[in-house]
Amino acid sequence: MNINNGKHSFLFWLTIPVIILWMSISYVIGFVREKPEWYKKPVETKATDVKSYMQEYRQISNNLDQAFITFWFDDAWLSQYLEAYPILKSYNYPATVAVPTDAIETPNYMNWSQLRVLRDNGWEISDHSRKHDCKMNTWEESQISEELRMSKLILWKNRLSADIFVTPCGVDSDLMRLEAKKMFIGYRTVDPGFNNPTDFDFYNLKVKNIDNQVKIEEAKDWIKYAKENRLWLIIVFHKIGENVVNQEDEQFNTKLDDFKNIVEYVKSSEIQVIVPSQIMSAVII
Repeated sequence: MNINNGKHSFLFWLTIPVIILWMSISYVIGFVREKPEWYKKPVETKATDVKSYMQEYRQISNNLDQAFITFWFDDAWLSQYLEAYPILKSYNYPATVAVPTDAIETPNYMNWSQLRVLRDNGWEISDHSRKHDCKMNTWEESQISEELRMSKLILWKNRLSADIFVTPCGVDSDLMRLEAKKMFIGYRTVDPGFNNPTDFDFYNLKVKNIDNQVKIEEAKDWIKYAKENRLWLIIVFHKIGENVVNQEDEQFNTKLDDFKNIVEYVKSSEIQVIVPSQIMSAVII
């Protein structure tokens, strides 16, 4: 018996699980240095090339003459991952998260691995700028362009991409819209209202914003109205179920029980829950 051959065989079979383990860790944490194919795609991709640019999502019914609901979470707070995600997952509901890239990996915010978990479970990633500057509407064109370019690039470097830009703090300007149209197929502020599923402006998405002044019955009325009038309702959330000393001082923290009640009411209303790119792609087709 050749001892050396046996040793080589043992080392070979020992190496295989090590490689598999390393590849798994690489995917989650991001150790792999080789750039994937989508990373080589130019960051200046034109938003007008819509069909080739949009991510792939489960197709919705061709019948758009019905009600739809989108759960949209701004700022990528950690509580959205720890509290909201498991609840929505139990109903098999997708959602959308607006990511301010400089906040990721900082205290109280998600990390890149968690965002990829959401993406892999049907969530849509939307771009929320780098710095989340509430005075972005006062910036010059060159500043806005660089901010959007860099936030998109940071997402791509972390194996994520975004088709829609969500403005920080809901601020808006003609220059912001102009620059966003060069890089994104959609644009969202916090302008209140509902969207007609068959005829809406990709760059003027209307929302209903949840804060501590909104009562559960009011949120249920939005859902009921969308159902009765066959509208697309976007509900915007921020923090979910965080422990705060005074709930009244935390404007955008939704109590966990309130969030559960809203999701349960959506379920009982039998309204289809979607991410924005699902309905956008259906309209385009």
